[in-house]
Amino acid sequence: MKLGFALPHLGPLATKDNIRMVAEEAERLGYDTLWTNERVLVPLHPKTPYPGSPDGKLNPEYERVFEHLSVLTYAAAFTSRIRLGVSVINIPFYNPVMLGRRIATMDHLSDGRIVLGVGLAWSEDECDVNNVPFRERGRIGEECIEALIAVWGPDPVEYRGRYFTIPPSIIGPKPVQQPHPPILVGAFVPRALDRAGRLANGFTGCCAPVDALISMMGAVREAARAHGRDPASLQMVMRCLVTITPHPVEDPNRPVAVGSWEQVREDVIKMRDAGVDEVFFDLAFQPDNTDQQTLMRYLERFRGIVEAAPAGV
Repeated sequence: MKLGFALPHLGPLATKDNIRMVAEEAERLGYDTLWTNERVLVPLHPKTPYPGSPDGKLNPEYERVFEHLSVLTYAAAFTSRIRLGVSVINIPFYNPVMLGRRIATMDHLSDGRIVLGVGLAWSEDECDVNNVPFRERGRIGEECIEALIAVWGPDPVEYRGRYFTIPPSIIGPKPVQQPHPPILVGAFVPRALDRAGRLANGFTGCCAPVDALISMMGAVREAARAHGRDPASLQMVMRCLVTITPHPVEDPNRPVAVGSWEQVREDVIKMRDAGVDEVFFDLAFQPDNTDQQTLMRYLERFRGIVEAAPAGV
C-alpha cells in the first residue's frame, strides 16, 4: 500500500517554507504522494453545517487556506519523483476548459505527476459565492467531469451539455499522462459512489469509520462492474484526517485515524488488508502539531506506521 502526506497549506503552519520543507522531506523519506484539499471560505452564519464536526462548525484552521493547485505547482518545482494530488476540489465551481488547461499545464511542469480528486461540494455558502445552484451541483459536476475529459482528449475538442458547451476547438496542451491524469471521485451517498464507478479512475474517501469507507469502496467497485468497467483498474485512496488521543476512543462510530496511535495504526492496516491502494495523513487538526519540529517528527513517524508502532512523538 502506498503512503502519502498532506502539505501544510492550511492553518497556522501554512507557510511557504513549511510547504517546501515537507515536500522535500516527504520525497526523501520515500512517501509516494503529497496532497492538498480545497476550502473556499468560512461563513459566519453558515447555511450548511459542517459534516466533519459534532457542532457543525468548521475548524478554525480553515480560516487560513493557501489555494490548493498553486501549492501543488509550487511543490512540483523542487520535487522530482513524488506524485502531487488534491483531495478534493469542488468540481462544480470550475469551468472545465480553464481547469483542464491548468491541470494539463501542471502535469507538464511536474513531468506527469498530477492526481485530481473531485467532489460535488457540500457547502451551500460556497456554492452561492461561486454562482452554483446548490440543488443542481451533482448534475453540474458530472457534466464538468465529462467536459474535462473531452478537453484532455484528441483535437478538435467538442462538448455539448446542459451547463457546458465547447464548440469544435483545438485546446492545448494535452496532459503528459495519457489518456489523462487520474480522476478520483470523493463520495459518500449511493448516487455519488455510482458516479465514481461509472466515470472516474478511482475513489477517495475521508472522515467516516473504517468499515464505512471499506463498504463505500466496495460500492464503487460494484458500480464499475455494473457499468462494464474493470473494478481492479480503479484506484482507492483514503484521506486520514488524524487526531491522535492519549487514550483509545471507545466509540463504534469513531472516524478513521481518530484515536490512540495503536487505533490509527490498526485503521491503516485494516484498509491495506481490505485492498485500499493508498492512504495519506493530514495533520492539520492534530492538537500538538503547532511547530515545524513536531510536524517533521510526525512526517517521519507516519512513514513507518505499517511496519512498527513507535513510542510517542
